[in-house]
Amino acid sequence: MPFFVRGTDTSGTVSLRRDNAAGAVKKAKELLEDGSWDVEITGPDGLPHPIAEFEAMLSANVAPDAHAR
Repeated sequence: MPFFVRGTDTSGTVSLRRDNAAGAVKKAKELLEDGSWDVEITGPDGLPHPIAEFEAMLSANVAPDAHAR
């Protein structure tokens, strides 16, 4: 299931696809470290989640697509 990471910087908005949640979190953190803002991850549920919320769902073992069920 694809995950999309979106962030904005001075050049505009970038949207990147990752194949798993761990890869999406890693990329989102990299974007933040590089100075991007409004970084969010859209999971299989189709809803955008701020990175902290997404990580909290993963730590609580709540699948990001649980809202879609």
